[in-house]
Amino acid sequence: MAAEGGHWSYRYRPDLPWADYVALVRGWEEGRDLPGDFVANADLVADVDGVVVGRSSLRFELNDFLRTLGGHIGYAVRPQFRGRGYAKEILRQSVELLRDRGISPALVTCDDDNLASARVIEANGGVLEGIVPGVAHIPKRRYWLS
Repeated sequence: MAAEGGHWSYRYRPDLPWADYVALVRGWEEGRDLPGDFVANADLVADVDGVVVGRSSLRFELNDFLRTLGGHIGYAVRPQFRGRGYAKEILRQSVELLRDRGISPALVTCDDDNLASARVIEANGGVLEGIVPGVAHIPKRRYWLS
């Protein structure tokens, strides 16, 4: 995210006026004007008292890559806010938002060696389906959450 050399959304377009960017991502949420092999999606920020502590990326459908490695939900918490329960709440609300759209169960993945993320997923009721080979020889855990 911004403090870590990125932005809250890796798809942020600083070249666009804000209103145009908002219209663009609203279209993506509805499945319109998607870049490349993207699927209908939404990026959400986790705001606590006016401070962005993390984010969630929701995918409303799965392509081949997402079906295997990416899942319906990606989430992150800025390093200085980790260990405070934000990841658990971000994931809980993300699953709820997908459920409200008729998507359940939701697939969530994490690197096999990311034990903190695995604990967050399991704390939200994630059921481990298995571990699959990932990108750059990093195995991925695949969980389903209802």
